[in-house]
Amino acid sequence: MQELGCELNLQALNLIGQVIKLAGVFINITGNALTGLTQIANTSGEPADVLDDIGAFLDMDVTTRFLREVTPSGKKWEQSQAAKDRGGLTLTDERNLASSVTHNVNGNTLEHGLGEKYSAIHHFGGETGRNKSVKLPARAIIGIAAVQETEINDIITDWLI
Repeated sequence: MQELGCELNLQALNLIGQVIKLAGVFINITGNALTGLTQIANTSGEPADVLDDIGAFLDMDVTTRFLREVTPSGKKWEQSQAAKDRGGLTLTDERNLASSVTHNVNGNTLEHGLGEKYSAIHHFGGETGRNKSVKLPARAIIGIAAVQETEINDIITDWLI
């Protein structure tokens, strides 16, 4: 199993315009965020502080959404059988997955994701267990939708003022 995460690399902006890497899937960011990040990258030799602010926001966003059981776009996750049986929250039995959300800034790169090896199967869904006998539905955990995009733009704008 692979860990699930995002990577924000300012060095790649001018060449490919691909800012977020989600478990091997690239999400293109364009518009104000890309322009702002490029400006910060061009004027600051060490943009680590803005990347750390973005990472902290993304961490908080994921943690909050675990409690609400929703995707980045706000769509409710399909409730798991375990959550139904125990009257709890989906994907939060022992909170290992939710507690593994983290980010790291290294130079021009922000890595954001979940540290548990099984995070990708819960995010993308798929077959697991003995003989692949259990089918898990996709429950998007990491990602950027309109709400996150707006906040990232606000963080970048604050840094440009």
